Amino acid sequence: MQSAKFFLPIFLALSIPLLASSQASIRLSQPARDQSNVNTAKQFIAGRTCIGCKVRINNDTVHVYSTGTFAAKYELPIGRSAFVITTEAPNGETYTKNITYYYNQLPAPIATTSFRIDFVEITPKGNLQLMEGDTLRVKMKGFPGAEASWFNNAPLREMPASQTGGVPGYYSGSYIIQPGDSMLNGKLIVKLRNRGGETAILGSPYHYAVMRNYMPLTGRTIDNMTYLTSSPQGDRLGPEKIGYLDKDVLLHIVGKQGDYYKVRLSSKQTAFIPEPLVDIEIPQDHLPVSIVSDAKIWGDEKSDYVSVALSDKLPYTSTQLSSPGKIIVDIHGVYAEQGLNTLLQGTREINSVVWQQPAHDVCRMIISLKHAPWGYQVYYENNRITVKVKRVPEKLSLNNLTIGIDPGHGGVNPGATGLTGAVEKQLTLVLALQLKTLLEKEGATVIITRTSDKFVANEDRLSFFRRANPDLLLSIHLNSSVNPVDVNGTATYYKQPFCEALNAAIHERMLQTGLRDFGNNPDFNFILNNPTEFPDALVETLFLSNPGDEEKVLQPAFQQLMVEKIVLGVKDYLQQMEAKR
Repeated sequence: MQSAKFFLPIFLALSIPLLASSQASIRLSQPARDQSNVNTAKQFIAGRTCIGCKVRINNDTVHVYSTGTFAAKYELPIGRSAFVITTEAPNGETYTKNITYYYNQLPAPIATTSFRIDFVEITPKGNLQLMEGDTLRVKMKGFPGAEASWFNNAPLREMPASQTGGVPGYYSGSYIIQPGDSMLNGKLIVKLRNRGGETAILGSPYHYAVMRNYMPLTGRTIDNMTYLTSSPQGDRLGPEKIGYLDKDVLLHIVGKQGDYYKVRLSSKQTAFIPEPLVDIEIPQDHLPVSIVSDAKIWGDEKSDYVSVALSDKLPYTSTQLSSPGKIIVDIHGVYAEQGLNTLLQGTREINSVVWQQPAHDVCRMIISLKHAPWGYQVYYENNRITVKVKRVPEKLSLNNLTIGIDPGHGGVNPGATGLTGAVEKQLTLVLALQLKTLLEKEGATVIITRTSDKFVANEDRLSFFRRANPDLLLSIHLNSSVNPVDVNGTATYYKQPFCEALNAAIHERMLQTGLRDFGNNPDFNFILNNPTEFPDALVETLFLSNPGDEEKVLQPAFQQLMVEKIVLGVKDYLQQMEAKR
């Protein structure tokens, strides 16, 4: 394995060949073309030139960083805007590039002037399989002042202009699926009828069908990497995950949206699961009723445990509190008897367990801890669900801990690219290897997902760390934005509440590098923020898209400074936990 010391010069030579050049030149990252049609006034001109060159854009002198990069922001007037970009090398040689923007504002919505339907939007979106009681909502734009209707001739009302920006002709409504409704896997038709009896129709872009509830459709999770989401839609990180499940957990399927099954966890909560992660080729029978009467709470040499026996492997969700330390687990489809066992047998971290019934078919265990949670795992042994509570390490020092490090991206997944051509996957590896070296000098045991430029799927990274179960996980990334001028700085991201303190400690130390504060951000849906087995931190060191931040991260001394601050942040976190013993 090459060390970071030897890897960095190779990285610089491969990634930033222009840095060695003194020839006057301009290579733009924004805009991508010499002539651009745009519909927003704010635009950026950003790229790179030779080291030591000067850059002017029209009559403006633009700051050029030591890496040869530059970025400028402009507010365009309506119409044509021409820019002349001139660079001058130290030897007096010049180079000029011309670009042109054509800015036209998006036209404001206006009322439909001919008798027609312009568009229809139905939510939830996608090809759906619905059940009795599900609600569909529709919004349609068409000729104003007409009569509108849709499924089963349910009327739609024209929305008041005060709700539509002053534009008439927007219609909306909702429909609850009734017993006997049938859509035959077809499109929903929206109709518009004017006073003269003329009718306009428009079909939905998706297909809909109704699932019959004669016998519940059930499936089982395929492995312990199966996850539930709150929706079938999401952002670039995918739908928001609400938790992982163990293998063979029984799920009640009540619908389908696109590639996601809709599942009923309990009477008051539904979730979604990707179709490939659930096996429906199982014997179908009525759903079991699970009454909990057998509970155990105990500890062994390594961990504390809480478990209850169920009639089947049923779904669960969990969350935590840090002050006071609590783990809260809801088991869905379960009825708990009064007087469940609360006797502790040899526990060292668990102070008490309280059993609640927040809904008639949800059993809740509230596990109170001596400290803030350090991690936990929920799993099944036969039909017995167990919560394994990780204890705070006896010695809160790096030489007693195993640290997981994940250099983001790699191989065919390059991540962000800076104006110099620097690539995130290479910089995360450089930083991660330096971090590994420094942690090992402190005596820590380090496990890492990659030590070379290779592709590792995010699911494999997660599986690796969940199996290895380190004491802490640090995921190293560089941030990016389409705004290279105003957006910069360092940030941390977490999802599980008990990870806030670790992220905050690292973030405070990273601010000592002089980087701008981009926040310690909760509720982040990154895959390595989802596990509950250990505290984790996603460190978005700085913005590679910003030329000032990029200039810093390409300096070996600044790389070392950031790595040292991350280690100090981990130490601060350990000291904080020690002070709370």
